[in-house]
Amino acid sequence: MSRSRSSRGLRIAAGPPLALLVTLLASGSTIETFGPPAPVPPNVLLIVADDMGWGDLRLHGNERIDTPVLDRFAQESARFDRFFVSPVCAPTRASLLTGRYHLRTGVSSVTGGLETMRASEVTLAEALRGRGYATSLTGKWHLGAHYPHTPQPQGFERFVGFFEGHTNNYFDATLIDNGRSRPTRGYITDVLTD
Repeated sequence: MSRSRSSRGLRIAAGPPLALLVTLLASGSTIETFGPPAPVPPNVLLIVADDMGWGDLRLHGNERIDTPVLDRFAQESARFDRFFVSPVCAPTRASLLTGRYHLRTGVSSVTGGLETMRASEVTLAEALRGRGYATSLTGKWHLGAHYPHTPQPQGFERFVGFFEGHTNNYFDATLIDNGRSRPTRGYITDVLTD
């Protein structure tokens, strides 16, 4: 395309490229633009460890216990440092999964039905499923043992573990596998993590 100066300033001379562009636009064709590919959503892995304190990791200054795998995992991950736990597990779990103060979820203790989270609570799993994530929970649930308080109605597509605060036997335990009892062989922690 050639340019020439005129008394009115810059003028673009019409030529074959301009004629082709006008023809394409007039015929209803579209010009597709390419940009950077859409970002890939991050993987989300939430590890909840009962009876483990903030200071139990080498990463947080513990000089007695060597935790290289967890330390490396934490260094390569997003870390959240504004969460407050309850003195017992079920209320903490309810807060973590909902982002709400545990008493607002209906969970105030670990026994007597006080560990059952309201079915109307929206969990992290439900929010992630709404964004196209696959969700799974392995291990301890402890937020309700009867429908609709079990993991699946709370957003987990897959659940393998136990509903109660602890398993009755740490060896050869019977787990719940998507609503069905499944006998296992071996130490429960190994069974759940293999």
